[in-house]
Amino acid sequence: MSSLDGIIMAEGLVQFEVEVLALDHMKSRVVWSESSSPWIEGGLEDLVVHFTYASWTAYELGCSMTLILTSKEERLGQAVADMMTKMIEAMGAVQMAEIRLTSDALDELKRDRIGP
Repeated sequence: MSSLDGIIMAEGLVQFEVEVLALDHMKSRVVWSESSSPWIEGGLEDLVVHFTYASWTAYELGCSMTLILTSKEERLGQAVADMMTKMIEAMGAVQMAEIRLTSDALDELKRDRIGP
């Protein structure tokens, strides 16, 4: 395991983090054991492009990919998560799981350094 920005990352895992603020305002970044990308801000189109980059990074590294999506508005976050799930399925993902956390629970998870 490696540590980036206080987050413990498992080897062989690429993490795509998304914060949905509004449909036209989202932040995302890609994190893996050796590095992390900067936060990219933009709308839905930018999110799709950044997600494609994350997928390609995982493929090139031979890693599994995980998605962490947070949103204060549950319906909006769920809509974006559903769209991304369909994209993952279209790419041929074999196994998927969903875990829902409040932002406080996610902060606690990161603070306690509990890995996947």
